[in-house]
Formats: sequence, structure tokens, C-alpha cells
Amino acid sequence: MKKYWNSGWVFAGLLVLGCGIVQAAPRKPNVIIILTDDQGYGDLSCYGSTKIKSPNLDRLAEEGLRLTGFYSASSICSPSRAALLTGRMPKRVGVPDVFFPYSNDGLPEEEITLAEMLRAQGYRTALIGKWHLGHQKRFLPLNQGFDSYFGIPYSNDMSVSADLEISPHVKLNQGYTMAKLEQDCATVEKNYKKLKNRVPLMRDNQVVEYPANQETLTKVYTQAAVEFIRSASEQQPFFLCLAHSMPHRPWHIEKQYQGQSGGGLYGDVIEQLDWSVGEVVAALKDQGLDQNTIVFFTSDNGPIASGGSAGPFSGTKASTYEGGHRVAAIFWGPGLIPPNRVSDVLMTSMDIFPTLAHYAGASLPGDRIYDGVNFSALLEGREASAARSEFVYYVAKTELVDGIRVGDWKYLLRGKRRPKPKDIKPQLFNLKNDPAEQNNLIGQNPEKAQELAQKMKQFDAQFKP
Repeated sequence: MKKYWNSGWVFAGLLVLGCGIVQAAPRKPNVIIILTDDQGYGDLSCYGSTKIKSPNLDRLAEEGLRLTGFYSASSICSPSRAALLTGRMPKRVGVPDVFFPYSNDGLPEEEITLAEMLRAQGYRTALIGKWHLGHQKRFLPLNQGFDSYFGIPYSNDMSVSADLEISPHVKLNQGYTMAKLEQDCATVEKNYKKLKNRVPLMRDNQVVEYPANQETLTKVYTQAAVEFIRSASEQQPFFLCLAHSMPHRPWHIEKQYQGQSGGGLYGDVIEQLDWSVGEVVAALKDQGLDQNTIVFFTSDNGPIASGGSAGPFSGTKASTYEGGHRVAAIFWGPGLIPPNRVSDVLMTSMDIFPTLAHYAGASLPGDRIYDGVNFSALLEGREASAARSEFVYYVAKTELVDGIRVGDWKYLLRGKRRPKPKDIKPQLFNLKNDPAEQNNLIGQNPEKAQELAQKMKQFDAQFKP
């Protein structure tokens, strides 16, 4: 047996005393997570961009909750996605680094994903877009709680893999033949650099297009998401994860949409992602589902150095400076989440799992440690304070976690994924006074640095080597 989920949740009608009337329990909310790839904190107009227009996301922020202190659990792809889907630290779930088309690993099958948790509560589940948690069949979305899958199995700068099943009706582009596709599959580990940027498009467990037409990826993902929403049943709630491949490099958009933004090709890509959000929300409204749906928008980590903006923060993807982990985050749900709110509370991607478990009526399994906490009180406006005061920074393959934030204080051990020896030096920042991390205060506050360093080591000691 792959996994076992026991929520212990029993549904019951409410007996209205004196009348003998039994009322049905309220319908569970639909859930949509929209996840972009390598998008910077400052890439939306509601987060300060003056070059990129994002009217649809700005509207979601106005009608919901916009967070300015939200963190991805890792500043690189696979670990951050594992944490989002499980509510657990990347080191805890055994996803220490990025997976490649020749990797033999993936998100362990014994982990319980958001999709599995929600499906056990009666949800219909779908993943559209990027997966990147293992491409072998046992790791693919259909074996991780999703009823359907449409997208690419990893980053759009990668390649095909020998482990993938090819549909007999595969659509071949760029002059490819089946013989050439089979040759690519057989030689991918040896010729990986030559095959990069030629990625397979999959439906469920089969490759249906190769190489994928990346210019249309955002559009076809959006069309698939709209179709999924239109097929929703009033009797069954749904969970949709729309995980865009963009703006991870290489950036692609159809030619007729190029030059529309003031931010170059990157800005054009972001504006099309904003268009996609508008299409999803319009579909919800057309189906009358907007009053019972939670939409959560964020990025898997910060931007790369040559594209995107971290806004007021230092650092990029693959660093533990704020720009690598701090990302845009918007919650929207007209029937549940009060509008016109901005909060700087500390929240992380790992908190999504227990928060959605609350709305689905599920209890967290007692056989594992969860690093996330339930933030439903914040979403609903019942509490303005944070449910957590700490965050541990993690990139990949580090002996120790790389840093820790407690309140306004942040201690860093390295700062980068692969620092040069001369750059490895402990750093201490006060994020309230210095969000850009320009002033290392370790000399003035050695006791605080030692306190946080010890706390970080204690946290890391719970993990096996």
C-alpha cells in the first residue's frame, strides 16, 4: 500500500432543536493554487513594479489579503514545491535538491501531499503545469494524489527522459521523428546539455507532445484550467494546482504578445501570467463558484539574477537572503476572506497544508512532524497577529540549515547555495530596520547571533545525516 490517510473526520447534519429539521453541513470550499516559477517579489504592480502591469492580481489583492512577509520554504524549485505540497521542511521530506531528467529520485511515496489529503476529503484534484518532484511513474502526480495531470514534468530548461512513457499519438514538433525522439531518450544523460530546453508535454503519465511549444505553454495551461473549472460539479469540491512554467528561463511568449510591457520579454511573460489569473477568476464567476473558492497566488522562490526584481530585498534564487525566499502571496475568496487587507505577518508555504486541512475538515496525521501551522484565523480576519514567529532558511544539500529568523532578527551562516570559502561568514540582520540586509550587526550583537546560531543548530539536530 502506497500511503494511508485517516482524517478521523465524521460529517453530521445539524439538528435544529424544536423543529426536527436537519441541515446539511456547509459545502467545503474549492481550492486553487496558482504557482509561478522564479518570479520576484517586486514583479507585480501591487508589489511596487512600475514597469509591469498586473491588473488582475492587483484586483485579487484589493478584494482579498496581500502578504508582505510570506516565505517559500526553499529558494530553489524541487525543495520548495515539496514543502508546499506536504507542509514539511524539504530536509524532512527527503527532497534536498533539484531533480533532473536523469535523476532516480522524487518526492517519497510515503509523504502525504495536499492532493492526497484533499482527495480523501472528497475533492476532485488536478495538476496543470510544472511538477518537478520526480518524473518516474511512481513519483508522477497521478501517484501523488492528483486525479489528472497536464504539463511538463520539470523545469522548462531541461530535456526529455528515458524514464518517460511516450503516447502512441504523440505530437512531434521541430522536425522530430519517433526515431529521433527515442535517440534523445536513450542518450539524455550523456547529451543533456545539447538537449536542454526541449521538454516533453505530458497528459497523465504519457508524453503527448515533444518538444513542447513553449511559446504557448501559459495559454494552453490556462485553457486547461478553465476547462477543469467549467467541468466542476456542485456536489463535489475541487482542488486545482496551476503551476506555471514561466517565468523560469528560457522565457517564451507568442510573438503577438511581445513588447506589451515596459519590462522587456520578462515583463511580457509576467503580464501574460496576470492575464491567466484573470481567465481563471472569470471562469469561477461564470460558473457561480467564486463565492465558495479560495484562490492562493505565489511563486516557488525568488528571481534569477538576470531577470525579475526582488523589490526592496537583496539576493536572488538559490540564496538565503530575503530576495531568494520572500515572495509575493495573495489570498482571495469573496465568501470567506475579507477584502482590502495587507499584512506583514510571517507566513510560509508550509503553512498552506494545515490551513487547507482546516477548511477541508481534515485532521493532520499524528505519525509525522508538520512544520506548517494553521493560518485560517488570519485569512478570515479573526486575528491580525502571526501564528508563527520563526522561520528556518534552507537552500540545498547543506549540512545545516543556512539561517534562521526569530522575530525581526535574522542570522545567516552562508547566504548562498555555493559560496566561495572567503564568502562564508556569519551575518546578523534586523529585518525591521534593514530589510535589504545591508548592515551586518554581528559585531554589535554577538550574544543575539550566538542565541540564534544555537537555535538553528538545535533545529537541524533533529534530522538524520
